[in-house]
Amino acid sequence: MLKFGFYTSVLGDVPLTDVATFAKSAGFETLEIDIRNHLGDLGDAESAVDTVRGAGLEVCALTSWGPILDADRDAATAARERLADAVRAAGRCGVDIVAGFAGRDSSIDEDSNYAALAECLRSIAAEAAEVGVRLVLENWPGLPAGWCATTPAGWRRLFASVPASNLGLNLDPSHLVWQGIDHVVALKEFCDRVFLTHAKDTEIYPDRLQSTGYFNPAPDYGSNYWMYRLPGHGVVDWTLWLQALLDCGYDGVVSIEHEDTNWGAFGGPVDRRQAGLVEGLSVLRRAAARRDGGSRPTTSGVAAR
Repeated sequence: MLKFGFYTSVLGDVPLTDVATFAKSAGFETLEIDIRNHLGDLGDAESAVDTVRGAGLEVCALTSWGPILDADRDAATAARERLADAVRAAGRCGVDIVAGFAGRDSSIDEDSNYAALAECLRSIAAEAAEVGVRLVLENWPGLPAGWCATTPAGWRRLFASVPASNLGLNLDPSHLVWQGIDHVVALKEFCDRVFLTHAKDTEIYPDRLQSTGYFNPAPDYGSNYWMYRLPGHGVVDWTLWLQALLDCGYDGVVSIEHEDTNWGAFGGPVDRRQAGLVEGLSVLRRAAARRDGGSRPTTSGVAAR
């Protein structure tokens, strides 16, 4: 049975105690804790996790920002160490999933990037398995796009190199939409590797796309041919997406990642950001109700609203 939560980064300036209180009152069941804003020192992980659980919620994941491949070797090393520390913290706290990001080292070629990624993840996944933790990569492709292991071709390559059963994906359909990749088809191919999924939508601006094309993004995020939106405010068919997850045997968490500038991201009024999370949850619950009511859409996973 699917559970609904959200990634706490959108409320990174709000104490975790208050985030958890809000989440419980709004009807969420679980939280994905943003390490950067709500943990900082991973030695305090037990306290943070206890705070969330004390509010009557589960903790579905600890998420560590920072690409583990980077031309800045010091930054990459720090990200790798933080990801490994997060795995250890999750093991101590009984949290099932740790999420991270692949990145890319622009100073080396494709084969060398994937070799470095495999070497790093092979080691961390082995340690995670020892403490009962699953390790996932979110498919954020970077801007400009091009990070490793963020598309079906990249996942095939990664999992062939690192077949560890506890290494998988935090699959976010929004990233695939603006790259022209069918997220439902991608999900079906990698059913057994999806351990967490983000609920984030994408709005496409046809006039901007016609003007710039896929490979000439605007100089600033707000003028691009696409924008991230809350569920129900973009092109993703959420009833179909939830059904596709269930058809794959997925029984985990659907975690809203709120990056919708129309609802207070980034840094807008707290109550507006909270309203956005409530809006996203409402859309997901309605989609789940339509699915439970026997409506099983069979058309493309991308549909105009």
